[in-house]
Amino acid sequence: MKRIGLAIGLGLVATLLLAQTAHAQLLETPRGRQGYWLGVAVGGAGASLTEKAKGTRFLAGSGFTLRLGELVTRRLGLGLLLEWASIQKGSDKGGVGVLGVEGSYNPWRNLSVKSTAGFGVIMLTDDQAKDDTLRGGAGATVSLGVAYDFYPWRKRLTGGWALTPTVDARYFPDGDIHGFSVLAGLQITYWSGLHRNHLILPEE
Repeated sequence: MKRIGLAIGLGLVATLLLAQTAHAQLLETPRGRQGYWLGVAVGGAGASLTEKAKGTRFLAGSGFTLRLGELVTRRLGLGLLLEWASIQKGSDKGGVGVLGVEGSYNPWRNLSVKSTAGFGVIMLTDDQAKDDTLRGGAGATVSLGVAYDFYPWRKRLTGGWALTPTVDARYFPDGDIHGFSVLAGLQITYWSGLHRNHLILPEE
């Protein structure tokens, strides 16, 4: 946990330093995906989990994601991710959670491809068991995802509010329970935009 916290802290410091350097050197054409972002998403979740005592099972439910970060360059971003999904099948219920550092790449228009590395946890209980013992695993997790920003209310040259459909697939390799999870949902994203001295502005 200490190593993960240190890595996250170093990642944020590096993001701020690189972003200031990049913005000081380059002027950008105004658009929605600029500056800092803050996003909150809700959606449906599914997990294929393998447990020695019960084999492989698929559990479903719902979850939420919190994202924040900054574009380091016009196409590369770095930020933090917090995610939790509640899942259930039969008498088994519990959840999967992630805290990690997320990198993103913008290959085309408002499309974003994301990759996350960090700390993940899986927790399950059985309502029919007499002792109702908490089972699970914790350790490293990695993931890939895609998202696309739509700007139905945009009135500003730079930044603004966006509706962002997202799909994220995560792998949990450690612990007594391990496997994959997917969360697909809709995110509300706020982009801060850039200052005027970082933009190529129209003459008017």
